[in-house]
Amino acid sequence: MHSYRVLGILALSAIVLAVMFFTVVDISIDGANGCLAERAACRDRDVPTSAIVSAVLGVVALLGSMPLAAGWIVGMHRRPEPDHPAPRRPERPPLLLEDEL
Repeated sequence: MHSYRVLGILALSAIVLAVMFFTVVDISIDGANGCLAERAACRDRDVPTSAIVSAVLGVVALLGSMPLAAGWIVGMHRRPEPDHPAPRRPERPPLLLEDEL
């Protein structure tokens, strides 16, 4: 049961990591083109190396999250059957009234 939780945590962490890398891509391209300053005209010409590296790392993180997420989803829907029946609580004897004693 814990392994499925770990798969879910890893999948969600990889997705968050990919989002962070893609945010770095957006900010670094905007910064290189002068779009971060107020009322500045964006040139839309430069693509810095940091944007390319971050994009590649974001894609790798996103692709890595896919099998983890698939394993998590499949694992959550599959319930293992026990080899032996679950232990049952012992039954309590019926309550007797004073007349029946």
